[in-house]
Parts: sequence; C-alpha cells; structure tokens
Amino acid sequence: MKKIFSYGGGRNSVAATVLIAQGRLPVPDYVVIADTGREAQSTWDYLEDIARPLLAEVGVEVHIAPHSLSTVDLYAHNGALLIPAYTTLNGSGKLPTFCSTEWKRRVMRRWLRGQGVDECEMWICYTISEVERIKPADVQWVTHSYPLVDLMLSQSDCESIILEAGLPLPHKSACWMCPHRNNEEWRVLRDEYPADWRRAVDLENEIQQGDPHAWLHGDCVPLEVADLSVDNVKQHTQCGLGMCWI
Repeated sequence: MKKIFSYGGGRNSVAATVLIAQGRLPVPDYVVIADTGREAQSTWDYLEDIARPLLAEVGVEVHIAPHSLSTVDLYAHNGALLIPAYTTLNGSGKLPTFCSTEWKRRVMRRWLRGQGVDECEMWICYTISEVERIKPADVQWVTHSYPLVDLMLSQSDCESIILEAGLPLPHKSACWMCPHRNNEEWRVLRDEYPADWRRAVDLENEIQQGDPHAWLHGDCVPLEVADLSVDNVKQHTQCGLGMCWI
C-alpha cells in the first residue's frame, strides 16, 4: 500500500517534513500538495525555499496536484458559492465550506489515480488536540492515518520541532481570500503580500456583483475598509474537512 503524505503547507505539515528528514517518520511514496488555484504566496515560498530542499535531501520529491483537476472553481454547478463567506442574507452567518473538498481532497485523489495508485495510506497531519476530527475516508481505496497523533504531538510540539531544526515557522496555509482568516492573518496578507491582498479585494468585488450579501470579513463590510487593528481570534475557524491550515 502506497504511503501518501498530504502536505498542506502549515506548521503541522512542516513538522512532519522535518521528522521525515530526520528519519523519525518513514519516507512516504508520494508527497503531494493540492493547488487550490488561490493558495497564498507564503505557502509556495516556504515550500520552494525550505520544505522541498529538505525533503530532497532524503530523495523525496514534492508533487503538486493542479487545480485543473477540480471539476468546479469558485461556484458549484448549481451556482452555489463554494467558499465559507460571511452572509447577511436572512440574518447573519456563514456559507457552508465546500472548497476544501472540491479543491483539495478530490483533486489529490484524482492526481493519485492518475499515477496508478489504487490503494493508499493517506497521512493527515492532525495533532493530539484534534483527535475529535479523526474519521475514516469516504472511499474504500484510501485509508487515513495520523502520524503526529501516533507520536502524541501537540501543536506546540510541532512548532518546537521546526524551531529546533533551525527553520522559521511558516505562516498558516490558506487561500488568500479565505474567510476563515482572522485580523492578524489579514494584516500579514495586506502588509507582507500586497499582491495576494489585492487579489482578495478584487475577488470580493467580483463575488458581490452576484451576491451583495457575501463578504470575506466577519464584520460584513468590504475587506478594504474592514478594521483589522484589533485581534479577533474567535473569527479564526477551520473547515470540517481540515485539509487547510495543517
């Protein structure tokens, strides 16, 4: 059975990368990251500058499953917006999260099928604080496994592993327009990655042309004028699938 490391670009995935390079985790058959078509530039920079060279030292290549393998983009075939935007329609709340399923999980599976993989053990980098999210795969040819949970590692353990290896901590992996971002993460995008920030602002304007009730920021105001000065940790949530951020 092939071992597949689902590399998400966040701190958990980078910690697993370090453990592979140190021989503390077995070398997987494939390391794959799904390109959502909107992944923040910080994720790609860290992959190219640090994670890819580190894995190359133990003979492992990082593969990118292209966004072209997704059968939908920003909208589902029925016209529904796939990202968890905030909405003021019928009160307030958030739209369901389908983007991670459509742009990550299914894209990665299609890529693996294209490589002839008919049975695999898929590594998902949850930590021990996320054990309640563990669940079996919904297809028979994929078996989920959780190497960081098996090692009883916490999020702080993952950060320590990265720092003790002499590496910088990566930013959390996420699409540049992800509504799950909190104010601190929006500020980083605005101040350090202005091109991604501009894309997010432009995309929100595009979305609003079809749905004036949909917003990227929890205050339900245009992202460009949202007050990002106050930290709002509670705004940060993860999608149910959990393939983002890790």
